[in-house]
Amino acid sequence: FVSSSLLALAHGHAVILNAQGEDGSPASVGFQVDPEIARNCTTINPCQQDATLIRDAEIQANVVNQCGRTELSGNIDVGENTENALSAGAVTQVRAGGEITVTIHQVNADGAGPYVCDLDESSNANQISQNLTVLNNVPGSNGLSQAKEQQFNITVVMPDDLNCFGASTGNICTVRCRNNALAGPFGGCFAVQQVDTEEKTNSPQQITTAKTLKEVTDQVAQNQADFPDAVQANQNAGSDDAEQNRAAVDAILGNTIVTSAFSQETPTVSLGRQPDATQTPDAGNGGNNNGNNGNGNDNNNNNNNGNDNGTGNNGNNNGNNNGNGNNNNGDNATGNDGTANNGNTG
Repeated sequence: FVSSSLLALAHGHAVILNAQGEDGSPASVGFQVDPEIARNCTTINPCQQDATLIRDAEIQANVVNQCGRTELSGNIDVGENTENALSAGAVTQVRAGGEITVTIHQVNADGAGPYVCDLDESSNANQISQNLTVLNNVPGSNGLSQAKEQQFNITVVMPDDLNCFGASTGNICTVRCRNNALAGPFGGCFAVQQVDTEEKTNSPQQITTAKTLKEVTDQVAQNQADFPDAVQANQNAGSDDAEQNRAAVDAILGNTIVTSAFSQETPTVSLGRQPDATQTPDAGNGGNNNGNNGNGNDNNNNNNNGNDNGTGNNGNNNGNNNGNGNNNNGDNATGNDGTANNGNTG
């Protein structure tokens, strides 16, 4: 089973070489795609090393992010790749309803079409917001064809309600395209910058990214199970041999990253305590109010029910002083021919 899986991986792949949006804007390149890798061959190494595998099972198991991994570099860090592309001036520009011409290099059989594309308007929240229309797709069925070492252009249409709000500029989306090859899926991701919108500045209160309780607990259990192996793998990656191998790869490919200086921002926040909650009509009045509760009005309900021979009923002057629930039992009304009793102050 393992051997057949490795064999399947060896016979397919595709990479996104270019994505062109608005005329005159720069072109995007698929994340982790390296222009120095040969495109005139089909061998596993080096020809397939920057091809991207995007598998839902690996995403759900927290092995990779939404944009998958390459065989040469592993998990694709969407945020890092996006900021690197922005710094290099290599993010194509788009508008709502606009089109992107995406150039896909099919290494060999399993890199064929059809391709489907979707969109993360937050750029890096692992939240696909909607699927995208793909025109003039790559030929193939179930991700297979006889083509190899060949490039195809597909057209990806942006939605009319496009709303990119991600990355440091506040107007970046991530486009993801992949085929349906069983050995894959293969494809890739790239960043686009929306120009017909305002750049957004996020605040913590505006961010709605969330997982269900089950998703959180399942993820914690998976992470705990994976942790020992992950620690060992990290230690191996930092060994002298591993560092030398990585340095050799960087030297061969001429890997460089354009760095940008980021300003120190100070968000504007409202200082001081939060205002007290508005008191509801039925709240906070400890006294017995024989009128409107909680309004702070002195309700003088004097019951003058005295009879000819007795003392008048005690009148209840249940005034709420400033809504504090202090009940002042005022002078009792005097009944006819009766004696008036002074009420007690509560």
